[in-house]
Amino acid sequence: MSDYSQIVEFFKNQTIFITGGNGLVGKLILEKLLRTCWDLKKIYLLMRPKKGKSPEQRFSDLFTNPCFESIKGKNFKSKVVLICGDCNQPGLGINSEDVDILKKETTCIFHIAANVNFLQTIKEASYNVSCTKEMIKLAKEMENLKVFVYVSTAYSNCFNSHICEEIYKPPIKAEEFLDLVNSCNEDDLENTLLPYLKNFPNNYLFSKCLSEDLIKSSTTGIPTAIIRPAIITNTIKEPIPGYTDNYYGVIGVTTGVYIGIIRCFYSKKGKRLDLVPADVVSNCILAATWQTANSKSLTVYNCVGEKILLEKLINLVAPLYEEFPSTKYLWYKGFTLTESKFLYNVSSLWYMSLTHVVDFLSARFGKSYNMAAKFNKIHKSLSVLSYFTSREWTFDEGNFMNLWFKMGDTDRRMFPFHSRTIPWHQYLFDCVLGIRLYLLQDPISTLPKGKAKLKKLRGLHHAFVAFIILCCLRICRTCASKIILMLQQ
Repeated sequence: MSDYSQIVEFFKNQTIFITGGNGLVGKLILEKLLRTCWDLKKIYLLMRPKKGKSPEQRFSDLFTNPCFESIKGKNFKSKVVLICGDCNQPGLGINSEDVDILKKETTCIFHIAANVNFLQTIKEASYNVSCTKEMIKLAKEMENLKVFVYVSTAYSNCFNSHICEEIYKPPIKAEEFLDLVNSCNEDDLENTLLPYLKNFPNNYLFSKCLSEDLIKSSTTGIPTAIIRPAIITNTIKEPIPGYTDNYYGVIGVTTGVYIGIIRCFYSKKGKRLDLVPADVVSNCILAATWQTANSKSLTVYNCVGEKILLEKLINLVAPLYEEFPSTKYLWYKGFTLTESKFLYNVSSLWYMSLTHVVDFLSARFGKSYNMAAKFNKIHKSLSVLSYFTSREWTFDEGNFMNLWFKMGDTDRRMFPFHSRTIPWHQYLFDCVLGIRLYLLQDPISTLPKGKAKLKKLRGLHHAFVAFIILCCLRICRTCASKIILMLQQ
């Protein structure tokens, strides 16, 4: 059997410019390129200052991440070069010397950077569009550019129940939108854009819809691929099974249930989730880069993974929380799925009240958990996610499947992205373990302590529930006594 890889061969001597390299998908692409395509020429990584850390500090910290563990022996600095900048700034905040280098040397662009916060303002979301505009402007001036790859989302056109692999007409053109952003204050902007935003559950998806259309209208002559992943989850295989580095989407909900702070979730009965492991997405991006450079056209790939019933997901994950209890528990786990918006709101109000009680009692003992603030933040996020748990979408995958069939056997082994046979039991086992290890930073060595804490919280939870029930019974008894006395009078 031949070991020749068309994708590895393509990346030989290529110079790649990556935005969003510090995100989950960006890290996985970077790791995969360094592990399997070492003969590439160079990777330029755009990075901004964040949370008090300089780009240089963040660049140095990046390679201490567990996902780079298997390639730690390699000399990364000989291949990866930091470009200081900021996607939110004009010209991407890159100095003129670095711009000249990028223009002369770049052959492949991976534009992955985006603010994916569902609660962001329209002004904040506008940077997703303006950044894409700046990337296209820079790409047009690159002398040796072979391919431009943009990572969008499968829900960029969520107002359609069936999503084709094509660019949809946006409610407003990107240029017109950016002009409004630059000429209006925040309040006026929200009111002016209301008619255009009405079909979108959040500003993030709106920004992605506009960015896709901007790419379609502005990248003529540049081989371009748009990758639309669905709900990105932990890795299934590479570089570590179950790896993740963020709390977005399903991962955040799963973590919240795990540590006991998410107690109730609203969802349509029979809801199926389109889950796609993060390494499946990164492999699809690399394969699409190879194919698009050869086809020299604009191609959209819906990368939506495999559907799973939400109820099934919950039933498979629940026993794993008992198997791998964490020392980071905030309360004893307990989770209810409901398709009644009323019951969900009542439940949320109840648990919000309880968090205030917990905060009050903990303050009396000299401790501060800020449970109410944490719960309120999570509740806002869950409210936004309810749009997705109450609807179903279907997706065309013709381009996605054609890409798979054009790959040789070696490339299919090295860059697998056809995830129609996910072994759910094993995969979810790895996901829960990954959340414990990489998000909660809770090593396996603390498992005995986790089990002890689970037992303690279980006792406290049942005692607390019993206390609440007794209080309710006493209140009911007092009220009943008063009513009886009133009737007797």
